[in-house]
Amino acid sequence: MDLHDLTGYLIHRTDVKLTNYFTKKLKPYGVTPEQWSIISILDDQRGTTQKELVEAIDKNQTTIVRMVHSMEKKGLIKRIFNEQDRRSHYLFLTEKGAETKKTISPAVKDAHLFVTRQLSEEEIDQLKTLLNKVYNTPMLITIPYKDDISL
Repeated sequence: MDLHDLTGYLIHRTDVKLTNYFTKKLKPYGVTPEQWSIISILDDQRGTTQKELVEAIDKNQTTIVRMVHSMEKKGLIKRIFNEQDRRSHYLFLTEKGAETKKTISPAVKDAHLFVTRQLSEEEIDQLKTLLNKVYNTPMLITIPYKDDISL
């Protein structure tokens, strides 16, 4: 089978190209695509937990913790302890974070329009549907025990 016939390769290749483009568009604002994901999810009216962020942007807990610390240092987000569970806290956009979201949103929209410019609205909807179908396909990954590996 040819490499360019493999769906996984095509998705990965496209992801790398789009991520590089998006990274360049966000660089003047000092925000990464992953940080933009967090900014776009956080609502300055309702707190979001780190666990909810893990699920929302599909990153592991360690990565989220690192990103939250970085964004907190930049003054984009703040943490408020959960009164019911002192081990967790809620994340909110700061005033600076909300302003950053407002400032960057047009650039994000322009980037989306640019990368999808060759697709009709119907094709964009189909693409979203198909990508979500592929993403939501159950994957069974089995890792052999060391005793099962023959050397």
